[in-house]
Amino acid sequence: MIPLSPAEALGSHTPGVRDVLVEVVRSVHGRFAEAHLVSESRYAIDFGSQWRDLLADANEALVDRGFQSHKLRPAGYKLPVVNDCLIYVWRIPDSAHAGDFASSPTKKNGFTAQPPAPTLFDPVTGGEPVEPEQPGLERVVRAAGEVMPVVLVIVHSSPRQLQSIEWAVAELDETTGKVKRHGQEAMWEPELVEADAASAGESFDSGTPVPPGIEPREQEGVDPDA
Repeated sequence: MIPLSPAEALGSHTPGVRDVLVEVVRSVHGRFAEAHLVSESRYAIDFGSQWRDLLADANEALVDRGFQSHKLRPAGYKLPVVNDCLIYVWRIPDSAHAGDFASSPTKKNGFTAQPPAPTLFDPVTGGEPVEPEQPGLERVVRAAGEVMPVVLVIVHSSPRQLQSIEWAVAELDETTGKVKRHGQEAMWEPELVEADAASAGESFDSGTPVPPGIEPREQEGVDPDA
């Protein structure tokens, strides 16, 4: 059964995974945007090549936090696995459409990948036994017969700006070859960051300022008739 949203797919790991992925995407974008600026190139081909770094850095960051990874054939990309869900970070090209994600055999194989062997350790605490979200036997049976949902992290960017980061649960339509997105929502947007920064003070772009109610008084030591 396809989860209806990334939060449903990732469960209690959702907040932490969101923070890690946003940090990774912003870091990779910053490196490539700076390199593009330094190169003074008229073309954004090198900037667009960041897709492999996005995959590698996201996998490394989550594996460092104790999660497992899955090697996707035939290209051999390593993708992180969280709560038996495969996470794929995709910088969407300007020419691509919403359903064009599964454009290669490797990406298509992500929709048939089976979960790794169940672990009895909590990725967050780095080795302390935990209660799995599902009973052990039930989880093993489910893992043996099902494929992993794909949580697609969608990056919109240009050399000038990181425009937005979204995520959704991706589902491949075998009939059309197109990818449907369930529960798509924003993970990060520049507007959200600016709104947070301005939330500490009031806005002065509307309304009428009210002057303080102070009555004038004669200055001390000054003759009012002078």
